[in-house]
Amino acid sequence: MDIGWKIISTGGGLVAGLAAKKIVEYGWQFATGHNAPDEDDFESNLVEAVVFSVVAAATNTIIRNLVMKKASDVYGRAAKSVER
Repeated sequence: MDIGWKIISTGGGLVAGLAAKKIVEYGWQFATGHNAPDEDDFESNLVEAVVFSVVAAATNTIIRNLVMKKASDVYGRAAKSVER
């Protein structure tokens, strides 16, 4: 397997995860008016925690897929130009 793609896919996944986390936390704060549920807070509302988890997972998946698709397109073009 190509080491360049391994580096790009790992970095892209990390960046996508961090971006998704910030987006979800900011969106939750904006929509609800309070901080996102903390995983160590056992006093939080169960429904709120489940909704937050679903929104966070969906957002993370969407952003990661978009980032990886773009990285694949860019890397594919770069790899083709080097092969010539």
